[in-house]
Formats: sequence, C-alpha cells, structure tokens
Amino acid sequence: MSRVDDFSPPLRYPFALGPHGTPPPVIAWARKHHPVCPVLLPSGQQVWMVTRKDDITRLLTQPVFSRDLVYPGAPRFVGEDFTAVPGGIFNLDGADHARIRHILAPHFTPSAAARHTEMIARHAEGLLDAMETGLNPADLVEAYAAPLPLRVSCEVLGIPLEQRAAYLDAFRTQTSLVVSAADVAAATAATLDLTEQIIKAKRADGDHNGPLGALVGAEAEGVLSDEELHGTASYLLVTGSEPLVPPLATGAVTLMRHPDQLNACVAEEELWPQAVDEVLRYHHNGVLGLPRVATEDVTLHGVRIAAGDGVCAPMLGATWDPRHYRHPEKFDIHRSGDMSATFGAGPHFCLGGAFARVFLTTAYAALFRRFPDLFLAVPEDDLPWQVDIQLIRPARVPVCW
Repeated sequence: MSRVDDFSPPLRYPFALGPHGTPPPVIAWARKHHPVCPVLLPSGQQVWMVTRKDDITRLLTQPVFSRDLVYPGAPRFVGEDFTAVPGGIFNLDGADHARIRHILAPHFTPSAAARHTEMIARHAEGLLDAMETGLNPADLVEAYAAPLPLRVSCEVLGIPLEQRAAYLDAFRTQTSLVVSAADVAAATAATLDLTEQIIKAKRADGDHNGPLGALVGAEAEGVLSDEELHGTASYLLVTGSEPLVPPLATGAVTLMRHPDQLNACVAEEELWPQAVDEVLRYHHNGVLGLPRVATEDVTLHGVRIAAGDGVCAPMLGATWDPRHYRHPEKFDIHRSGDMSATFGAGPHFCLGGAFARVFLTTAYAALFRRFPDLFLAVPEDDLPWQVDIQLIRPARVPVCW
C-alpha cells in the first residue's frame, strides 16, 4: 500500500495500478493533496492533472479547454499518435464538432444501439460455442473478450474483419507507452492508409449505410470535408471495438471476484444493466485520459493553468470521488447516483455510451448464462495487468468451468 510520502509532484506517468486493475493510489493522493497536480508524460512534456469530479466536469464542459491537439507542440504521450490526425471529431470544438456529431448521432442513440442486440448475441454465442468445445482452462481474453468487440464492430461499420484487425494492430502500437516515437509515427501512417482503403471501398460501392457510410455520404453532399471524413472515420475505427475489450475482460474478472453479485445477475438477468454501470464506474478504460488544452489562463485551487497548457482529467478521479460516491472502493451493482460519469460530460460526451451498455449487457449475460460457474484458474492476485495510453486491462484471464 502506497503512503502519502511516496508521492511528490511532478508525478511521472504511467502510474502503478491499484490491486486487481483498480485506480492508481496516486489519484486518490492527488485528489486530497494536489487537486491540480503536474504530471510528466513519457514524451517529456508536462501537463496538469485534475482529480476531483466537480473540477473534471468543469474541464469537460467549459469551452476554454479545447480538444484540438493537431498543432505542432501539442501535448502527446509518446509521439505523433492518433490524436495528431486532423479533421477528426475527436479534435474538433464548437460548431465543427457539433456538425459532425449530428451526422453520427442517429447511429448511436439508445434505440439504435438496442437494434444491435441480436447481432451481438449471435457473435457471442458463436465464440462461446468454440470456447465450450475447446481447451479448459481457457484464456477469456483470447477466446471472448478480444474477438467479440472486433466482430461486432466490423458488422456495425460494414468493413472486412481482416482490414479491421490490421488497423487495430497499428492502433495498439500508437497507444503503447513502451515504443519509440518513430514507431508511433509509422503506425499512425499505417492507420491513415487503411482508413483511405476503407473509404475508397465505401465510395466505390455507394455504401452510405451505418456510421461510416453516413460520413461518406455527408462528404459527397459537401456537409464535411475530405479531411474531416478521413479524420472521423479513423476515429470510429479506433473507438468501435478496442475500448470494449477492457470492460468485457475486467468486468468479468470483477464479477467473478464478487460471486454473490454475479449469482444475483445470473438468477435475475434484469440486473445486468446495473452491473454494467457499476463495472464502468469501478473500472474506467484508462488512467490519465487524453489531454485538453487551455485556451486562456485559468486559476483552479490556487494553481495557474496558463494558456497553452495541457490538462488531463482521469475519469477514475471522478468515478472514485468519495464526495460523490459513498465508499467508491466497494463494488456494488445496487449503487445509485451518477452512473454515467465514466462517459464524460459536455459536448464530447462519449457518443458510443449507449452502444457500450447494450454490448456489455448482452456479452455478460451470454457468457455467464453459458458458464454460470465460471471461475478464475489462477489466484486473482496473479493476473497480469497492462496499461497503455488509453486502456487498462488484464493481459490474460485464465478461466475454468
């Protein structure tokens, strides 16, 4: 257990996780002692980290903090990663962001997400069939948590599995904290090339279905530019599947670590949506969060954040803030309160939040309906955890049934 005197600013990222993939202890320390704390990124750049829920909400909702990271010298974790791609909805503010979000929003409403339930269940059952007839014990990440989001995303976006897999290989290099800046730049170039191939295929087929098709159609009508098409398509390819792997794997682990709550969900499947919300609160995908940039001087808790400074808002700071969540370290599927904070706030509130909930609800229910007695094949303290720029997840989850 880390002591208060183990930490001193500036902190160096990446941070050591807490037990079982829980938030790094340094976040709670910073929330208490340095709510606006300097952090050194692996790139050598310094950013500010805010760790209280109210401050994080302010950061996410006030226009003074911009998402535009495409300019030279913008804060980066390692090198020219996916945040350097111009034109994407991720890097746009104000009216430009709203214009592109308006094109995509109809594909990510709760009702649109619900229409994918049968398709998600079909892919889940196919993978579980293979898992049931395969090796026991099995690695849940390899057998289920990694391939299910990929297959589902390919169907939602209407692209071949092979192209999507190649894109994700390059994306994982972009988001790694242990590769060189040159490797990151090469991987970014590879993802842009694959994005171009996918867009060309959509244009050639006249395919305007689904989120990617809607972007291609909007570009043809002059609603968005070619740069915005490529940047936002690249963003959808990033966010469509990879961010679903950690909560599927980590959530399964956490549920197996809390058998009474897992058994309640198995016995009463109406509880799965509550379990999903608590998993997403307890285990946000990432640690530090991607930077925003102050566009003018701001003073917060007596600290001057100068115009041009990068500021990060770890959502685990918000979802584990004891001012808002009683005993946040306790996993409780019956918890009440703000259960959407993990998806952010303001104009950039996660577009895929409803889809993530539908996906995880369907995937957990299918997994534990098939294997109600699933259990970890190794001691929970022996599970290996990995952290990259965006995601926290177990590298492997050996399970038996």
